Amino acid sequence: MAAKRRAGFLVFALAVVQASGCVSTAPVPPEARFDQQMAGLEKRCGCRIGLAAGHLESGKSYAYRGDDVFESASVIKIAVLTEAMARVKQGEIDLSERWTLSLDRKADGSGTLLVLDAGLNPTWNDLLTLMIGPSDNTATNAWIERLGVDAINARMAALGFHVIHLRGTIPALSRRGEKPSPWTGFRLGDVSPREVARWMTLVARGELLDPGSSARIFEYLDKDPSRLRAARRFASENLWAGKTGSMSGVRNDAGILRTKKGRFVLAILTDGSKAEAVSPADHPSVLAIADAARLIVETWSRELPDVAEKPK
Repeated sequence: MAAKRRAGFLVFALAVVQASGCVSTAPVPPEARFDQQMAGLEKRCGCRIGLAAGHLESGKSYAYRGDDVFESASVIKIAVLTEAMARVKQGEIDLSERWTLSLDRKADGSGTLLVLDAGLNPTWNDLLTLMIGPSDNTATNAWIERLGVDAINARMAALGFHVIHLRGTIPALSRRGEKPSPWTGFRLGDVSPREVARWMTLVARGELLDPGSSARIFEYLDKDPSRLRAARRFASENLWAGKTGSMSGVRNDAGILRTKKGRFVLAILTDGSKAEAVSPADHPSVLAIADAARLIVETWSRELPDVAEKPK
């Protein structure tokens, strides 16, 4: 009997060892690996990261803190662009009309108009170009004041974007030097990675508002996008159209990467960083965005066939 019990125990122990071996050598799902690597990037940059990504041709998708709400910084300008294009489509706005720059209309922060002389007379189309590529704050305020904050937010809600929300205009240049600073505690808008990625997806597919409006929106995103963040690790042959955003502790980027493997939508948002960098281009959050984008695109690309014709 004792011999039989020992034999039974050995069989049981062998089964446990074999089962344990199977568990330990089982492949880790890609999503779990992505989660681990994203957590590592958060630790490295000392920031919170939110990411939503998709591959349009295959339907692959991944999100990390995808529904978390982040400060938008200038990424909220995609909502202003949406409402502007809707009004153009409705015939309410003529982009060839002109707007006049004056000292009291200048906004603080980023932009070309900030350093130019009053009296400049750009078209409203010029203002959209400046708002998206160079991320000009004066051009942005001009559009917000023309369209209205409530109308912009109502449009986004009607299109199914319930997190993307503009809070108001950007502090005026004339308020620079005030105590306390108007930038203290300032929030320009709210976004989530998943909603920003969905907006980019609809633009890429020609499904935001209508095909013609989507094409025009894509042109603005494609005119002068920064390649220092999400597109940083990719060769210039991989085309990037997108929108960045920066504020204190906040670095964001979102857009569409076009490669021989098809189109990748990336929305990567960060906040909470207290790090300083010798160059803004080398800020830890900026580098984390670049590495997160490369992680997703390179991992998926290993399994994807080349597309028949590279997207333009």
